Amino acid sequence: MSYIAQKSRKQMMIPSSIDDYVSSESPVRFIDAFVDKLVQNDPALNFEKGTALVGRSAYKYNTLLKLYIYGFLNSINSSRKLERETYRNMEVIWLLGDLKPDHKTISDFRKDNKENIRKSAISFRKFLVKEGYIEGKMLITDGTKIKANASRDTLSIEIINRRMRHLEDELENYFNQLQNSDTIDSLEEEISTLSEDYGIDIAIVEKIAALQAKIEELESYKRQIENSKQKSISTTDPDAKIMRSKEGYFPGYNIQSTVDSKNMMLAQFDVTDKPNDFNTLEENIETVEEELEIIPETVLADKGFANEKQIRSLEERGIDCVVPLYEMGKKQNKKQSDNGISFTYSENEDCFYCSQGEKLTLMKKPFMIKDNLYKKYQGKNCNQCSLKSFCTNSKNGRTLTKRIDNEWVEKYKEKLESTKYKKLISDRKTYVEHPFGTIKYWMGKMPLLLRGKAKVQTEIDLYASCYNIKRLLNIEPMEVLLEKVAKWR
Repeated sequence: MSYIAQKSRKQMMIPSSIDDYVSSESPVRFIDAFVDKLVQNDPALNFEKGTALVGRSAYKYNTLLKLYIYGFLNSINSSRKLERETYRNMEVIWLLGDLKPDHKTISDFRKDNKENIRKSAISFRKFLVKEGYIEGKMLITDGTKIKANASRDTLSIEIINRRMRHLEDELENYFNQLQNSDTIDSLEEEISTLSEDYGIDIAIVEKIAALQAKIEELESYKRQIENSKQKSISTTDPDAKIMRSKEGYFPGYNIQSTVDSKNMMLAQFDVTDKPNDFNTLEENIETVEEELEIIPETVLADKGFANEKQIRSLEERGIDCVVPLYEMGKKQNKKQSDNGISFTYSENEDCFYCSQGEKLTLMKKPFMIKDNLYKKYQGKNCNQCSLKSFCTNSKNGRTLTKRIDNEWVEKYKEKLESTKYKKLISDRKTYVEHPFGTIKYWMGKMPLLLRGKAKVQTEIDLYASCYNIKRLLNIEPMEVLLEKVAKWR
């Protein structure tokens, strides 16, 4: 076969339409249909990026949102990388209609549309609720710490004071070099004026101005630390808080996730700067109720959320909480159990009796421990007991504390000891770990590209939407999904 014939045959094998390059089951077909429908349902989103009256037309909101969703779904979160995809990726070329926004336009879109991207993410979750993919009967909430786009080097009050002393010493040295004291009073004037009027070295004035600016900057960081009651602050991302994790301490954010049990889809995915999960349980559930208008029957979480007040508040509203308390799982002292030492509370006498028949009496008025009222009891004849060395080292005798509102706590513990709830506690990880693992894999080695809590929330909203899209495409055929999107109002 001649060269011309071979070339002609190869050309015949190339698809004649760009649509032929995109599989009928490709995620881009759903992204394209869904984002267009989202904008159609919310006219406020139907705007163009850019306001210039000259030059080429601006890009529409849905064009750039499609690009970001596709990028995050495929671990492409950099604006420069996304720009390259518009030239070489056939799915992106099809999705954007061969439009090629530059990296600055792509980057500015994410920066300027934080609220709209969040609104779009919540709208998608509402679609999932409407179609029954998110049911809301059982919600599982958890938190994970993600390193901020910030240096591990942080400023504390001690470090700031030390640096300020050093800068002030330098400043004093430069002031001493100035011959004319009037110059010091005129530092706010233009440097060129100072040089002409006083004949001093302009470099000295520039160094003094730079040192004063550094001191003012440090004073600003010091005020931030004092107002926030933190021990230190990150200079590259002041919104990030020092978090503790398995990898040690780093500036980061605590991402709160709430997963629906039916299809393991994200019902909530929010950025917080709280160092732990203790005060977030009720807030997470209320966020789901407010955004998606669903009230769960059951809420599941780990011991990190064991805030008794919040658990009790949810239970009083009729929500069944399955959150192990910290003291649950604590084993009795082995020395005591091996020697048959135990304690029994007497309701009538308001005292404890030990297994040796000795009485532990109430010794002081109720006192507070972590916002809970306790009573303290102590034995008086412990020094004569043969088992004292296995029971207590105190010279004054064995002491016990008892919660005053212990009745609710004991009933709650008893509930969680049943087979049904033990299984729920055991199954918890199967729901919450998969979303975190998948999204962290998409994020890569550098998890966050943006700085500031509001901007980080934008990234997190995009990841949440992408995760739900991935789950949705694993559940339903593309044909069914496109039909549901077309009917969505």
